[in-house]
Amino acid sequence: MKEKDTNIGHNNPPKSLDEMIDERGRVEIRPRVMSLLKPMPDPDDPKGERYKEVVINDALIMGFKAKVNPGGSRSYFYQYRPKGIDEIKTAAAKAKEPGADAVYLNPVKVHLGKYVDKKDEHRLGSGITPAVARKLCKDIIEAIKVGKDPVSIVAARRKSKTLAAIFDEFFKVRVKSAAFKEKSRTDIASRKKLYIDHTTNGYKHTQLRSMNKEALSIGYKKLVDLTKDDYVKFHTAVSKAGKIQANRCIEDLRLVEKYAFEKEYIKKTVCHFRKKELNTEVKRIELDDPYDRDEMRRIRKAALARSKSNDGKSFTSCMGLLACMYIGGRSKDMIFNMQWDQVSMPKNVIRYKETKNDKPINLEFIGTAKAILKIMLRLRHKTNPRDKRFKFVFPSNRSDSEHGHIMDPRKVWKHICSDAKVAYKPIHFLRHTWATNAYEAFGDIEAVRQMGGWLDIKSVQIYATLVDKRKAKYAATLNRYLKSHA
Repeated sequence: MKEKDTNIGHNNPPKSLDEMIDERGRVEIRPRVMSLLKPMPDPDDPKGERYKEVVINDALIMGFKAKVNPGGSRSYFYQYRPKGIDEIKTAAAKAKEPGADAVYLNPVKVHLGKYVDKKDEHRLGSGITPAVARKLCKDIIEAIKVGKDPVSIVAARRKSKTLAAIFDEFFKVRVKSAAFKEKSRTDIASRKKLYIDHTTNGYKHTQLRSMNKEALSIGYKKLVDLTKDDYVKFHTAVSKAGKIQANRCIEDLRLVEKYAFEKEYIKKTVCHFRKKELNTEVKRIELDDPYDRDEMRRIRKAALARSKSNDGKSFTSCMGLLACMYIGGRSKDMIFNMQWDQVSMPKNVIRYKETKNDKPINLEFIGTAKAILKIMLRLRHKTNPRDKRFKFVFPSNRSDSEHGHIMDPRKVWKHICSDAKVAYKPIHFLRHTWATNAYEAFGDIEAVRQMGGWLDIKSVQIYATLVDKRKAKYAATLNRYLKSHA
């Protein structure tokens, strides 16, 4: 068997910078090279206490250089010779010797910035990586061709802001305006906190950051330096936490870039993703069925039993979850945020002011839904009118609650599902459960649309499909039973 040659490739990588420099005395400046770039001991110092500056030339771009000073600090610069003759020096040379050649202008050095390792996410704002330095060189070369001052290119970059800084400005100026709804503002702020600012300490997101430091350090980088590849890596990293969440993050960054372009922070936008470049978004209802009538009954019993236990701490959350299942077709946020001035008990009507289409709707409630509201109304009579929770139908248990109403009762919901012995599904499935059972009862999809407050019949068409599949499943079960007992 032929022995494997272990003296080539990754098995025997260069151990010093000298081994990487080619016959021309050049080397491609990249992070590995910069990590090996160190000051050279001064040969004139017998004690070995002094060091000398070392400069290396890039193999790809003429004039692009990196250096390390005697103290160990590394940086980049671009060196070029301006076109033209130094008239003063030429005149002085010809005065000494009439046949002397013309003296050309001296080379000019343009400092690009200090070196920073791209893995060191907290220092990315204080330096630049080799890739960014090379991009600056290309911009400087183009500027020189058209007669612009190359120093202005570097100065403009130094004044440029990081993605996180521009995101903050965008959020304050645009997101907090009337153009965005409260739910949208909350979602954007949450995504920014998780994936741009990294101000959360949750185990899941801490693990995600530790495994994808480079991709998720996008917020520390200058917006002018970001490329499409940076956004692709960011999208891939966030997709590990949630595919739909990753798509929403890219949409947020697209809006930030658009804002930065309008403010002339950047010259062009690069955060453009085609549909096939994003994650495929499959609706949850296409993957799993809503709860059927028997499961609804068990959930109701389990929720009522839990509302009476645990010293009443879960009472409001249990009632709010039951309301999601019985107060027709509204999202959990609209239910949890409901205020008493929206409810008319004599008319059995709830008025929803904030909807997706910005058109207020009035929905009737009866039966179990009215019983839930009556229970919550009795609780309201025990609440101090000056308490901010007084105005909410489903108030928070905590007096120091920021919002005043219940926000995310997922823990309670998990316990209810466990007690009811039903599969755990997102709380939003309670809305789907109401719609499918309503269609099963009426057989009229238009009636379901009107009772649930949907604007478009296409939004509720899927519920009819689900019920038809459920009926076909029941029919097949019945057929198998009859055959086995024939």
